[in-house]
Amino acid sequence: DKFMAIVHGDEERVINGDAATCLPELPYSGLSKFGSTFLSKFQVLVENADILSHVTFVDTPGVLSGDKQRHSRGYDFVKVCQWLAARCDLVLLLFDAHKLD
Repeated sequence: DKFMAIVHGDEERVINGDAATCLPELPYSGLSKFGSTFLSKFQVLVENADILSHVTFVDTPGVLSGDKQRHSRGYDFVKVCQWLAARCDLVLLLFDAHKLD
């Protein structure tokens, strides 16, 4: 149940969500409004890969059914996804049809 952003950088490292929202070189300061529960489930992976100079990937947790979607996460999953989607050029929706909740 984590959000993982994969971005370009000179040295490989993992940045926890609360730190990622404070770093001016990353575009995630707006995510701080979703609170500490969300930020504990958000990480940024910095990799020195050429393709990441032109694209950032964000892997999100799966969508839950019914009340589990709204109540069991501890943050507003839909609003976080809306915040991310408003800042991207393309959203790819992938799911495993054999693991539907």
